Amino acid sequence: MLISAALLVILVACVILMYRKRLSAMLALPLLALLFAIVAGIPEDYLLNHILQRGPLQVAPAIMASIFGGILAMFIKNRGVVELMIRYTAELVGDRPLVLALSLMFITAAIFTTLGELGTVIMVGSIILPIMLHVGISPVTSAAVMLIGLAMGGMLNIRNWQLYINVLDLTRTQVRDFAIIMVGLFALFGIVFCVWYLRASQLHRFFAEPQAPVKPPLHRLALLSPITPLLFVLFLDWPIVPAFIVGLLFAILASSTEGELAIVSLLILLANVAMFPAILPGLYDMHIAERHEAAAAILNGTLVLLPFLAWTIYQIARNFRRRKSRRAHLAVLSPILPLFLIHAVQLPITIAFIAGLVLALVLTIRHETVQVLTKSIIEAFENVGPAIFLIIGIGMLLETVNHESISAAFNTLIRPLIPEQGISRTAFIVVFGALAPLALYRGPLNIWGMGSGFAAIMLATQALSAEKIMAVLLAVGAVQGVCDPTNSHNFWIANYLKVEPLDLTKRTLPFIWPMAIIALIIAGWLYFGHS
Repeated sequence: MLISAALLVILVACVILMYRKRLSAMLALPLLALLFAIVAGIPEDYLLNHILQRGPLQVAPAIMASIFGGILAMFIKNRGVVELMIRYTAELVGDRPLVLALSLMFITAAIFTTLGELGTVIMVGSIILPIMLHVGISPVTSAAVMLIGLAMGGMLNIRNWQLYINVLDLTRTQVRDFAIIMVGLFALFGIVFCVWYLRASQLHRFFAEPQAPVKPPLHRLALLSPITPLLFVLFLDWPIVPAFIVGLLFAILASSTEGELAIVSLLILLANVAMFPAILPGLYDMHIAERHEAAAAILNGTLVLLPFLAWTIYQIARNFRRRKSRRAHLAVLSPILPLFLIHAVQLPITIAFIAGLVLALVLTIRHETVQVLTKSIIEAFENVGPAIFLIIGIGMLLETVNHESISAAFNTLIRPLIPEQGISRTAFIVVFGALAPLALYRGPLNIWGMGSGFAAIMLATQALSAEKIMAVLLAVGAVQGVCDPTNSHNFWIANYLKVEPLDLTKRTLPFIWPMAIIALIIAGWLYFGHS
């Protein structure tokens, strides 16, 4: 019991120090792991080989996702894709405040499905906030619209998913399903918020001219770059790190005219190969059956691939007529490799498509693109470094609380508080709904603060299942993501608009707190059964 009390004192002390901004979460988690180990008398061998070595390795997928996701995010930022998305949105909706606010909220969400660093917040905010002020939306409401969009996109940011997958040992599908529910709730409450605060009586002219954005690239296919990894995860069930790598290849190619041409050629080949069997199954079956006869195989293969071949011939002729560069000719011919891999080697279509992307990249990449990519890699490590150290601390803390002496000590504290039949659905909803503000100020329900410690303790004591813990952290995490005045993005937005960070909390909390409670109600029905 003495050890249990000492562990509780250490935990509370760390929370207080973080609340008073004397200790950052980045330092608090590894410190907590080491202090727990010392107080509980964990053997030296376990400390060295498990906590300090195996702990960080346990969260390696989350670290890799942060690195590759950060590189993709910085490349998208440096190529001007974000400015292009915002410019098109503003031009499309004009001066209608409600339509403009909703459009910018959803475009912000789309941007932050991939991006998430403060630099991106500054870049996006310096463009969209003056636009909203210019049409009469108040500074606090403009900030809230951006924050809701930012948090909505963060729910679909697969870098964040990897942390839940590692910490709670969940599958991508489990995290994805509840994240999509949260996105739906964000969209619903975001619309309600905009309708309520963009009534005619709430609008005034603030005469803030939008800043001229950096000249964006003219390659519209690049607009798909932020969501490409998400599409691979959602629809092809790919692991997160490979999805980011393919997304990076796509973004690099889409940033140049020749690369965009190569992507279009590859997509036409992919559509041709994927759709032709459904359109003319008899001819396709004949082509497959007669592969051993060279002449028949060539004839049938030509017929099967007629749409792709027609596109290739047309594009080559067009390139010669317009005297395009050698890179443009090579871009059109880049699908030859995946075509060979599909029909001769019989590789899966997706693997052949990736090989085509790599070949197209080698054939079309320009020197300036290499420079931008190199710059993006360097900036990515600068941006994700603190997050990586935080994830390492989470891995150390998880390995610490999994030790039998620690889990037994916390079990002594928590078990008397839990009914014999376990936590009921009603208690789950009421307790965590009421405690949702504890996600603020890096509190114990914030996954980027002490929330990982909460998750580890709940898992170690078996007080809640992994899915229920995920639901709690995602639901109340919405309160933190939008309303926390200590968030760096909240602070920058408030400072930019010359309002108090707490004003943003007061404006958004009455909407986001009920949303978190509804999310917990949905989680209760999903994970506690229907009895």
